[in-house]
Amino acid sequence: MESTKRGRFRSAFWRSIGVFLLSVPLATNALEISNGIPEGTVGHFRVDVEDAGASRRVIVSAANFGSGDIVTRSVLRNYYSFIDRGNIGLGVRLRAPPPVRDPLNPNHVTSNSFFTGANHNRILYTADSSIAPGAQVMTTTYTFIAETGVLGPLRFLQHLDGVVLEGSDDVFFHRGSAVGGDLKLFTFDNTDVYGISHSGAVLQNASFAGWAADHFDNIVSSISTGGQPVSPDGIIANLSSFQHPQLGPVFGPADNVSVLAWDVDANATRADIITSLGAVPISVEARPSRSLSLRKRVRCGRRRCSVPVTCVIANAPGASCTNEVKLMVTRKALRTRDGAMVKAPQLLFASGMANVRSGGNGKVQLRLTKRARKFVRSTTKEKIRGTLEIESIDEVAVNALRVRVSIVK
Repeated sequence: MESTKRGRFRSAFWRSIGVFLLSVPLATNALEISNGIPEGTVGHFRVDVEDAGASRRVIVSAANFGSGDIVTRSVLRNYYSFIDRGNIGLGVRLRAPPPVRDPLNPNHVTSNSFFTGANHNRILYTADSSIAPGAQVMTTTYTFIAETGVLGPLRFLQHLDGVVLEGSDDVFFHRGSAVGGDLKLFTFDNTDVYGISHSGAVLQNASFAGWAADHFDNIVSSISTGGQPVSPDGIIANLSSFQHPQLGPVFGPADNVSVLAWDVDANATRADIITSLGAVPISVEARPSRSLSLRKRVRCGRRRCSVPVTCVIANAPGASCTNEVKLMVTRKALRTRDGAMVKAPQLLFASGMANVRSGGNGKVQLRLTKRARKFVRSTTKEKIRGTLEIESIDEVAVNALRVRVSIVK
């Protein structure tokens, strides 16, 4: 009896999805968005965005690790989103009419449509994609809203098939963790050592189910037929591990794909998930260990800190310093008036992203954390000690500098 019910459920599901797909014109035209960095300059990043935040073309200008030459090419085969209404193994790709460009921001596009949920109600969704000036990442916010009732069982999956060069010479690796909220999955060329990554986060009413990586293209078939297994710690199948001279432990070389999955709160009426598709135009080793020269004084106001920097990348003409900068302080520095200290030996005070051309000067704006803003409002201290940590774009620490932090009310 249980098997019969499941069969009827699956038939009803496919009929409802079929009606949806037939009733919505599929996208035929992609809209190009970019970060504004000129093509041929390391850091150039543009995406052809199709319906539902999908893409089949990402163009980057990157530094070839071996020769130092700047190359411009696509690093993507496809970037698709899927939904599964609760019976794992019935995933289908999200589709919508062609995206619409924001008239006030040419690098911001939106598409929206609907599908039938597990409760046989309509689930409206929006895919909102954008690239910030100078950034090497496209973020897409997916909003799911139940037109009536609740969302019901729903898994959202983001699939990436990166291909840096045609063939099977790519490697897969990951940085960060689900617990730390900084997980990223990477596909790099084995010899040129640059590539593409994807990640994501929950904004409301969903939880991270896990991720997986596999050989092309086992994941798509598993999503739609047998159910793609995922784990917060990752499941890697059909890919051999080895020690890469620049990247450390990786999997490949092979034509690899990866997927991230989130489960929506079935009792919620709305859920929001954000995904990120990013280029990594300079390898870890191609970026010198002291790519950012920092002064030893940092000024912090009520919301932001300002850090003067100089980009001193060598042997990469046209490159940019795109390091993440974090200001860490000790618990002693944040001691309150009554002498109490936070438990953590060191905590994040502020963070931001540097984007400075090679040989150029600039100021990085670091946004204060909630705890830091509270401290600045209440403290009578004018100076505290901290450490500026500089990380490469794949979150490998490459420099640290002790600094004096001036508190400016």
